[in-house]
This record gives sequence, structure tokens and C-alpha cells, in this order.
Amino acid sequence: MRRSSLDKVRESLRLQQVYNLLLSYSWDFLFERWGLLGDLRHAMQRWVWQLPPDLELLSTPVKVRLLLEELGPTYVKMGQIVSSQAAVIPAEWDAELVKLQSDVPPFPTTQVREIIAEELGAPPEELYASFEPTPFAAASTAQVHRATLYEGQEVAVKVQRPGIQSQMKADIGIMQSASRVISGRSDYVRAIDLEGMVKEFGDNVLAELDYTGEAYNAFRLSQNMASIEGVHIPAVYPALSTPRVLTMQFIRGVKITDLEAIDAAGLDRSKLGRTTLRAMVKQLLIDGFFHADPHPGNLMVDLETGDLNFLDTGMVGQLDLNQRMNIVQLLIALQRKDVTAMAQIMRDLSVPFMGEVNDKAYFRDFERRIGRYMHAEAGSGTGFGESFNVALDVLRENGLRLNPELTMAVKALMQTDAVSTLLYPEGGIVRDGMEMVKDMAIEEITADRILDVASKQLMLSGREVIKRLPSLQEATVKWLDQYQKGRFEVYVDTSGLAKEIDKLGKLGQQIVIVIMLVGMIIGSAIVTTVIALSDVVGDLWLFLFRMAYLGYIIPMVVALIIVFRLVWHWLRGKEATED
Repeated sequence: MRRSSLDKVRESLRLQQVYNLLLSYSWDFLFERWGLLGDLRHAMQRWVWQLPPDLELLSTPVKVRLLLEELGPTYVKMGQIVSSQAAVIPAEWDAELVKLQSDVPPFPTTQVREIIAEELGAPPEELYASFEPTPFAAASTAQVHRATLYEGQEVAVKVQRPGIQSQMKADIGIMQSASRVISGRSDYVRAIDLEGMVKEFGDNVLAELDYTGEAYNAFRLSQNMASIEGVHIPAVYPALSTPRVLTMQFIRGVKITDLEAIDAAGLDRSKLGRTTLRAMVKQLLIDGFFHADPHPGNLMVDLETGDLNFLDTGMVGQLDLNQRMNIVQLLIALQRKDVTAMAQIMRDLSVPFMGEVNDKAYFRDFERRIGRYMHAEAGSGTGFGESFNVALDVLRENGLRLNPELTMAVKALMQTDAVSTLLYPEGGIVRDGMEMVKDMAIEEITADRILDVASKQLMLSGREVIKRLPSLQEATVKWLDQYQKGRFEVYVDTSGLAKEIDKLGKLGQQIVIVIMLVGMIIGSAIVTTVIALSDVVGDLWLFLFRMAYLGYIIPMVVALIIVFRLVWHWLRGKEATED
């Protein structure tokens, strides 16, 4: 993130605000730890403010939540990330931090009208048939108002908080400066790449402030989820959306963890749990484009239709084919309770951050601490999230860490597994995940799908070939120049040929065929060009012209057949030298 002089001034002012808040809360925390002084302070507060004697004191988790809310959206976002890791924090802390996902004070309606008018060119009263000035939800970076379009559709209008971008840039700048100072003084902090983690956090947070990205994510997820029955992504209305205002379909429903409401509506818990798991398995392991924050607040169940709705598509992740296959292998090892294979896969997916790694100690620790979870009896209460958190602890204690994209994917899997097993305790990612992967992989391999992939590859190859081909005029001049000098040079680069002895013969045959085709194409092009540019006439020259033209067309057709044949081999996973 590049910072201007104005950004540095904002950071200085913001740093003073942060310092004052931290100092105020730090004194409060210190008084709490000093026992007698804390009791005396509370007695004085009751006397001065005339507080009732039975007033319950705020706990430390509540104070930390209030501190994060006062510090602002950047720190609230950090608290939300921590709260999503419910398996690794105490229950009382999770109960408070989860409120950061919904219990955030709204900003005034006058500012809402100003932002909408600035972004969309007119006040909300003119753009919508109706617009509720009071928000029904407020988050760390925005708040949401209900509205109705002139066509009758109910929509939710997400409006970004005023001044949020400059404030978050200042906060991230402060964090980056602090991380550089700390990294310069601590080998451990430098080894875990604190600066890189802060940069990644800052880039992701700032990217979420551009709602055009969220709109695109919703569109892409909607396409990918079209084949999963019972899963819905709210539609976005582009004409009423900008980087700071997002108009989307209004969804009625309850959080997926509201079991009482789900049961009262007569919905099948097990079906809903399997649908949730199936949707995330497809996103993560089939498509490689996934909702990166599927906490219960972002999973809404429509009690009338039973559909599962994915909300807030601002944070997404992407996995390439190799990363998806690695996660599949990890799930297979979990399903088979193969601790050694799981340890090896996670070691391969990790990178060291504290110098040289003692692999023997790592495998010993992994076997000792994960083995008990792998071989736990059914119904023991041990879940996928708990065992995987221990595995991540083993990695960290041995100086290893996962790739950031894989960490995000694993977190999404853990959140989904927790939700699905709450609805359907008999299932889960380990029990049902691999069967779902097999079923969906078979569904994806269709003739249309293969044809689509092949056509895309051919188009990409064609563009690359066209870019590398010289223009007709340039090629003709070079060919004629070489022809007049009495020599014709052909350069064949064989540096990339395979070294295997049993393939040399077939490769040689292919090279000969290619050289002959290239020679025929070039020779015919030269002859055709020379005859066309000359003034000679007669049946003989016309015959030679036609023969040269056929000599150009036929090798070109043969070359295209060879290209299609090679692509066919590639699609079937065969070697190109099998012909």
C-alpha cells in the first residue's frame, strides 16, 4: 500500500487517537488486576455516579469488544477474524467477539442520503419506490437499509461508512510501521513474516471496500452454485450499485444456527446440513472459487423455501488445481485415519519460518498428538475443527506454516464442518466430503464441458501462435532476400527434447514431419508470392500457381489435423509420442 504525505499526516493523528484509547483501557485493566485498588475504584465510581449497588461489572471480554468498537472498523475486522476461530478461543470470548458481526452502532441517515446521492446521482427517495431511513443491520464498514424498487422487488441497500477508507488506510499504515519496528527487534517476529501478514490483511480489507468486487463475486458464485439445489446467492442490481453503494436482493430468513426456528418451520435439518456441506465442497474442491467467511451470520436460511443463502461475498478465496488436489489428499488421509499420510501432506504444504526444521521431531509430535484424534471412538465429541487446530499447532511449534490461501480454505472448511455437524451430527466433512467430491467431479466431466475446455485451450493457443507469426509482408521480404542470396536457413531448437532413449525414434519422426510441413508451406508461399508479383502469363504459369497454392493449403490442413490430434491426446492424458 503506497502512502502519500497526506496519508502520513492522517496516520500521526490517528496514532494519537489509538494511543489515548489504549491508555484509557489499559488503566482499567490494571486496576482490575490490583484487587483492592480495583474494588476502591468501583466504590468511588458508584458514589460519584450514584450507580445502583447491584450493578454488574463488565467482564474483560466485554471491555475488549468495546475497545475494538471504539478503535474503529479496522480493529473490529480483526476481532471478527478472531471470532471466526471459535474452536481456539474460550467460549466467553467467542460470545462477545461474535457480537462484532452484528452489534455495531449505525451512522446518521443524513450521511446515508449524501453518500447515495453522491454515488448514484440522486437521493434515495427518487431512486427507490420506498427507502427505510433506519438501518436494519450495521457492520464495521457499512450499514444496510431496506428498500423497494419501482418494479416491486424488495432490496437491501448497503452503504459504506463515511470516511472509512482514509481511516482504515491510516490504521493499516500504523500497523505496518509497528510491524517493521517489531520485526527489526525480534528474530521470531521477522521469521513469521509479521510484515507480510499485516500487508495481506491490509490488502484484503481495502479490497473489500470496493463493492464492485463484491458484486462480481456474487455473480460468479451464483453461476457456480446454480447446479446445487437449495443454494442461493442474492442477486445484485448493477444499475443501483457503485464502489460505495451496493443494491442487492433482500433475503428473509434466520441464521443457520437458529435450530428452534428451523425446526418450527418444519425443515429437514440433515438435508440442510448436507446442502451446506455440498455447497462449500463444490466451491473449494471443484470450482476453486469460494466464500472465505461462511460464519453463521453469513449463512441465512429462508424458512419458506428452505433455501440456504450465502451473504456478504466481499471476502473470497481462490485455489488452483494443485492446491485443490492437496486438500483432497488431506481429506482422504483423514477419512482413512492415516496419521502418517496426514503428517506428510501437511509437511509438503508447509514452509519453514524458523530456520531448519527437525523433520523427525515434527513427525513424532504429529503422531503423538494427532493419533488420539484419528482413532477416537465415534461419538466422542472430537470434531474436524478441533483435530485440525491441533495439527496447525504442531506445525507452528515445529517452525512450519501453511500457505495463506490454504489457511483461508482450511478455515472455511472448519466453519462449514462446524455448521453442518450442528445440523447433522451424523455427517461432516470427513464422513461425507469425499463422496460429494466424487459425485460432483463425475457431474462436471461432460461432453459439453470437455468441448468448452478444448475450445478455450485452442483459442489461447491460436492467439499465442498469431502473436508469434511475422506479418505477411515482413515474412515475404525475408524469404525473397534469402532466396536471392541462394541460401535458405532453417533453425531447429532441440534443447527441449525428452532425454528418454525409447522416445527418440518417435520424436525424430515427428521432427521430420514438422520440418517437411514447414518447408512445404514456406516453399509454396515463396513460389506463390513470386508468381503473383511477376508479370508472366500463360497456362504453364497458371498451372504452377495453382500447384503452389495447393502445396500451401494441403500442408496447412495436415498441420491442423496434427494440432487437433495433440490436443485430443492432451485431453485424454496420453503422451504426444504415442502416435
